[in-house]
Amino acid sequence: MGFWGLVLSLGTAGLWAASPLLLRLGMVGVAPDEVNPVRSLGFWGASAILLFALDPGSLIPPAPGRVGLPLFANVLLGNILGDVLYFAAIRQIGVSRAVAVSSSYPLVVTLISVLWLGERPSLLALAATGVIVAGLVLLRLEPRESEVHRRLPLRGYLCALAAALCWGLSIPLTKWLVTTGGFTPLGVNFWRSSLLVVLAWSIWLLQTRGRPDLRGQIRRVPLRSWAALAGAGAAGLALGGFAFALALTLAPASLVTPITAASPLLTALVATLFLGDRLRPYQWGGIVLVALGSAAIGLS
Repeated sequence: MGFWGLVLSLGTAGLWAASPLLLRLGMVGVAPDEVNPVRSLGFWGASAILLFALDPGSLIPPAPGRVGLPLFANVLLGNILGDVLYFAAIRQIGVSRAVAVSSSYPLVVTLISVLWLGERPSLLALAATGVIVAGLVLLRLEPRESEVHRRLPLRGYLCALAAALCWGLSIPLTKWLVTTGGFTPLGVNFWRSSLLVVLAWSIWLLQTRGRPDLRGQIRRVPLRSWAALAGAGAAGLALGGFAFALALTLAPASLVTPITAASPLLTALVATLFLGDRLRPYQWGGIVLVALGSAAIGLS
């Protein structure tokens, strides 16, 4: 991996780490169905500012008939279906198990990148990816649920696997869009944000159809929550998405993804240092594994 590919990957991880902290602040008093629509506005606004400030020519999409379906699939898989399946898995099998299974998405990216994009990661990079995934599982584990002896539904595990598959498919699609598809990183980010606004608000309108009480509730969301959720979209999706797409033009997706997936490490450290969270010994072990794996990929 080149120097700038590594820098952009680490920058993406930092921006993606900031997003959950802002979401944590913004979700106070906000219904779960309202989070994605509000967040999408921050994504779109920041992406538009970046595009018109840095390269307005990126607004024109290359060959819409050719890239339209991959762009739609990218947003649908990465920002809609993946999250819906992930939250469904949490409801059915708990946070700990859902996170452990869905954290396997860097392995999915590596597999698809090899089969579809023709990437050939080294044995060191493959081993480091496995180490990072193991570290993420340890880092993001929650205390064991109280009902440990109850039989958990198989569909919960399938939802978590499907979420990892959706996220894993969306990243090679981003790589294709900014290389073969002809999009610039700024352009792909802007059009992804525009599509997400349409999809997120359309889904919200369908979910609240015939329920004026629910539709009126979004107007009562505190201004501070609106700002935090929009900020999460701006930081994680707009700035982070731009840095990620730019990194994919400089390095293989199979190398960029494991490093950017280390964002929970930074989130955990910030939450521990500034928000009073406490990490358990096995989570510190996960931090060590993620750090070692990321260093190995940076050297590969």
